[in-house]
Amino acid sequence: MGTRRNRSKFSTVAYLAAALISWSAAKADGLTLEIIKLRHAMASDILPLVQPLVAPGGTATGMHDQLIIKTTPENLAEIKNILAAFDRAPKTLKITVKQDVAQQSRIQENAMSGRFRSGNVSGRLPDPGSHDGASIGYRDRNGNAIRYRALNTQSSDDRRVSHFVTTVEGRPALIQTGQSLPYPYSSAVYDRRGVVVYDGIDYRDVSSGFYVTPRTHGQTVTLDIAPQLQRADPRDRGVIDTRSSSTTVSGRLGEWIPLGGANEAASGNDSALLARTRRQGSDIYGVWVKVEEVP
Repeated sequence: MGTRRNRSKFSTVAYLAAALISWSAAKADGLTLEIIKLRHAMASDILPLVQPLVAPGGTATGMHDQLIIKTTPENLAEIKNILAAFDRAPKTLKITVKQDVAQQSRIQENAMSGRFRSGNVSGRLPDPGSHDGASIGYRDRNGNAIRYRALNTQSSDDRRVSHFVTTVEGRPALIQTGQSLPYPYSSAVYDRRGVVVYDGIDYRDVSSGFYVTPRTHGQTVTLDIAPQLQRADPRDRGVIDTRSSSTTVSGRLGEWIPLGGANEAASGNDSALLARTRRQGSDIYGVWVKVEEVP
C-alpha cells in the first residue's frame, strides 16, 4: 500500500514539474499555458476531443481531472467554449428491453379406416393417424365396418419478457437472469473389467437479458445493444431455444425503438390411403428498447 501511494505522489510531482517546464517554454514562444480543472469528465476522455483543436505549435496533455493546454489566447478561449459542452454531468438512464415470442401451430387431419368381407375375400384399411379428434362409424352384421375421423387442433404460446437496467451514459451495462438446469447423462468406459457405466448430472445455463452501451445527444440516444432470450424446450428435454441479436440503433428518449426480429413459418402434408394430414406452424420474435432519463 505504501509503495502504491509513493508512486502516485511521484507521478503527481513529475506531472507538476512537466507543467512548470511547459509554462516556461510557452512564455518563451509567446503562447499561453493554462491548467483547466474538469468538473465531471476525466482527462483521458476529453483529450482525444481537444488535441485536434489545438493551434499549431501548441500542446494538450492531462492527468486525472486536469488538462494542461498550451496554445494561443484565442485558441484557448475556443477550447474552453467546447469544453463547456462536453464537461458536464453524465445522464443517468433507465434502459428497458422487451422481447416477444408468439408461436402458433395447427394440425388438420382427415382419415378413413375399416375392414370388409365379401365371400372368401376380406381386407382392412388401416388408420395411419392418431385416435384423437371426432369420428363417426358404421358396422353391419357381416363384420364390415368403416370409420371416418376428423381432427382440427390449434395451439399458441405467447411469451413477453422484459428486462431493465439503470446506467450512466457512455458506460456499458449488462443485465441477465436465468437458471442452471440439470441434465442427467450416462457414459460407458471400456477397461480390463469390461464395460463400466458412469452416471452424472450436467448443468446448462439458460439465461435472458441484454448488454448495452448508451450515448445521448440532446433528446436523441444511440445504443450499441445485444439482447438474448433463452428457454428450455418443454417438448424436447435437452434442447434450449435461443434467440439473440446485436445492433446499433438511434431514437428519441422515452420512445420504443424497434431492434428487429425474426419470422419463421413451416407447413407440410402427409398423405396415405384415404388419409391426409396437414401441419402449419409459425414462430414470430420481436425486440424493442426504450431509454428514459432518470431525474
